[in-house]
Amino acid sequence: MASIDKYIIKKLFISLLIVCIAMLSLAWLTQVLRMLDEAILRGASIPIFLSLTISVLPNILSQILPLGLFISTVFVLNNMGKDNESIIILSSGISNFRTLRPFAVFTLMMSVLLMILSLYLAPAGMRYSKLKMHELKNDISSTILRDGLFSMPAKGLTVYAKSKEKDNSITGVLVHDNRDPENSITYTAKKGLFFNEKNDSKLILIDGTIQHKNSLKPSGGITTVKFERNEYSFSEFLPESENFNLDSSQRYLGELLFPKEESAYVLKRINNFLAVGHHKLAQLLHPITLSLFAFCFLINKIQSRKNTTLITISAIAIGFTFQIIDFFLLGFAQSGIVGIVALYVLPFLCLFSVLAFYRENFEFLNKA
Repeated sequence: MASIDKYIIKKLFISLLIVCIAMLSLAWLTQVLRMLDEAILRGASIPIFLSLTISVLPNILSQILPLGLFISTVFVLNNMGKDNESIIILSSGISNFRTLRPFAVFTLMMSVLLMILSLYLAPAGMRYSKLKMHELKNDISSTILRDGLFSMPAKGLTVYAKSKEKDNSITGVLVHDNRDPENSITYTAKKGLFFNEKNDSKLILIDGTIQHKNSLKPSGGITTVKFERNEYSFSEFLPESENFNLDSSQRYLGELLFPKEESAYVLKRINNFLAVGHHKLAQLLHPITLSLFAFCFLINKIQSRKNTTLITISAIAIGFTFQIIDFFLLGFAQSGIVGIVALYVLPFLCLFSVLAFYRENFEFLNKA
C-alpha cells in the first residue's frame, strides 16, 4: 500500500474514532440510565451492571457506524481541501480516481466490521443483556433480601434482613404480612434461607417467633408463638415469572428471516422480524453509498476552491436526510413487501443518482 493511502486511511480512522466515541457516548448513556434503575431495584452487583452496559455497545455501534463513516469522510475531505493537500496530490500526478482508492479500502473494511457487528455481535450482546435482565427480574431473593433495608416486593408484604451471606443465608429476618389488615402476621427469625426454584419461592425461617393479630378474639391483642423452623412461601401472591421471548434486536439474521417458533409472540411480530432482517442486509450497502456520495460531492468542489463550508453543511444535511428516510422505511417495511423492497432501493437509488449527477465531473474514471 502506498504512503498516500496509509496517510489518508490513518486520517479516516482517527476521524471515525472521534465521531463514533462522541455518538456512542450519548447513545450508550441513555441505555445505561435505563438499565441503572432496574439494576438498583434488583440489587445487581457492579460486575453484572458493567457487563450489561458493555453488552449493548455492539448494537449501538452497528446503528451509528454508517453515519459516522460518512461524517468522518466529509471531515477528512474538507480538511484536505483547506490544507491544500488535495491540490498537492493532484499536482503530483495522482488522479481523482486514484485518490478514491484509500477511501474505498477504508469503506470496505468498515463494511466488513458492520457485517460482523450487525449480524453477530449485536444480537449476541442484546441476547446476553436480555438473559441477564430476565434472571435479575426472576431472582426474587435479590429484590427481597437486601442488607439493612426494608423492601416491599408485593402489596401488603414487608421484608427486612439485617445481613445477607454469600451462601444465600440471612440473619435478622423480619417478614410482615399485612394482606389482611384484620389478621396481620409478623415473622421474626435469627436466621433464614431463601430458595427459588422455577416459580416456587420460599423462605425457611430458623429459631424465631410468629406474632399473629386475630380479629376473632373478643379481647383482640397479639398471639405470639415460638418456632425452631418455619416456611414462608411468596409464590401464592408474587407475580409469575415472565416468559423469555427474544425481540428483533436479540435475534440473528436467520431467526429474523426464518423464525422457527410458532408461538403467539412470534406470529404477532413476524412482519417486524422480516423488516428488521432485511434492514440489516440493506444496511450493509450504506457505508459504500454514503462514503462514495461524500467523495463525489466534495472532491471536485473542494479542489475548485468554492465555498467549502456551505458545501460541507449541505453534504452533512443530505447524509442525515438519507438516515431519516431509512428510519421511516424500516417502519414502512413492516406493512408488506413494497416497504421491504424500498429498503434495498434507497441505497442503490442514491448510489446511481450520485454517479449519474456527477458523471460529467468524473473525467477521472478514464484516468489511471
